[in-house]
Amino acid sequence: MRRITQGLVLLLVLGLSVGLMSCGGDDDDEDISGVFQGTITDNTGLSSNQAQLVLQQNGTVATGFFTPFPGTQVGTGNVNGAVSGDLVTLTATDFPAAIPGAGGCRFAFINATIDDDNISGNYVSSGCPALVSSGIFDFSRQD
Repeated sequence: MRRITQGLVLLLVLGLSVGLMSCGGDDDDEDISGVFQGTITDNTGLSSNQAQLVLQQNGTVATGFFTPFPGTQVGTGNVNGAVSGDLVTLTATDFPAAIPGAGGCRFAFINATIDDDNISGNYVSSGCPALVSSGIFDFSRQD
């Protein structure tokens, strides 16, 4: 009888452990690792350009590269950010200062969300020649 009781207690403990492990953690976090392509559109709606994000996620930290205007002098910047659930915060910096006096560009992706294979939201930029300083972006993960 004692062995049956011990077996039932062990089974109960194991069952609770598995149940708690499946409930614990932050399983709702979206994984944003991958290559994303899409558009950035300035807040006037007059300019829309192709752009690319290449991201790698490790826990809640995201890193990678952002190319806002492929084939232009702006070049590719480094991306750092964070993921919390379906909210994403990214900042792209360290663009080459290809245009003298421009000081490079900085993009901050704010109010960004990820939904399956799409990241969208608002951006603000600074130090980017001939670019309106804010707008929206919409990227889709490429296979």
